[in-house]
Amino acid sequence: MRSIERSYKKIQTRNPNLGTYPCLAQAVRERRFSRKSLVKVFSKLMPENEYAKSETKELIDYLENITNSSEEGEFRTKFHSRGI
Repeated sequence: MRSIERSYKKIQTRNPNLGTYPCLAQAVRERRFSRKSLVKVFSKLMPENEYAKSETKELIDYLENITNSSEEGEFRTKFHSRGI
């Protein structure tokens, strides 16, 4: 099973000066994780003092966008990626 947390820890070890969110973003990039998994790992790994509570949805939306990013040459809109 693919582990976001394990990938995150590897990236953080290799890049000790990189912040929590950028490491998390690299760990999920193009790996097709569900939103539920992203919310769970975000809540577990992100220190509350690194972001405002009002930003939570936008930060998770961005993680969802990059984890499900389109393949080269494929055009996806915000609404298309959510099946609307």
